[in-house]
Amino acid sequence: MAERLCYTVKNISVLTCAESSMAADSACLNGDKKSTEESVGTMKFNLMDNVVTRALTKICDMICLNVIWLICCIPIVTIGASTTALYSVMLKMVKNEEGYIFRSFFKAFKENFRQSTVIWLLFVLVSVIWWIDFNFAGALGGQAGFLLRVIFVLLGFVLVSVFIYALPLTARYVNPISATLKNALILTLARLPYTAVMFAVTAGTLIGSAWNTTTLMFALPMWFFFGGSLVAWINSCILRRVFVILEDSKEDDNTKEEV
Repeated sequence: MAERLCYTVKNISVLTCAESSMAADSACLNGDKKSTEESVGTMKFNLMDNVVTRALTKICDMICLNVIWLICCIPIVTIGASTTALYSVMLKMVKNEEGYIFRSFFKAFKENFRQSTVIWLLFVLVSVIWWIDFNFAGALGGQAGFLLRVIFVLLGFVLVSVFIYALPLTARYVNPISATLKNALILTLARLPYTAVMFAVTAGTLIGSAWNTTTLMFALPMWFFFGGSLVAWINSCILRRVFVILEDSKEDDNTKEEV
């Protein structure tokens, strides 16, 4: 009886120890669970905080870039160099490689000033000639005049698209002006879907802003704060894809030549 009692007591004590151990383990598990939940909650908060912070930082950078771009465009003749500098920073921004935006902008402005200015002046000259010929074709009337105007509309699309490509190409690659314009023309025709989207974004924004007095009054504040930088950012997202395709194909060609 004593042995049985002792055995029972041992069982009870063993069970009690086990229960105590299980309770302790349960408490530890509950504590670990709470700690894990708190850690996950903290991580989610930090992640959300980082996302919001980065988004706000990028918006502030775009506003600052837009103001600098506008100021540097005031002399008119510097529009090409200013836009090239804007694309130089934006192409890095879409890859999350931007550093000091002011320093990067003015460095690109200085380095590409001559080439960008020449491209800009050529664009203005050709645009004036295109506009004169377009109006002349419209004055002819009849089917011939209509056909000529359609042709000039297509030529205008190519002209604007070449200019859209030319300045980012100047910002990214070191080439003579002739090679830059040639590459811009090739990309305009070879990457037509991308070209059409960038043309719609650029020309559509400008035409829509100047459509009438109401749209102009509404668009002016937007252009002052982020209009130009937003258009450049959208185009840079597209150009990043175009340049990746271009560079990958060039690497493949170099590999074939080496083989």
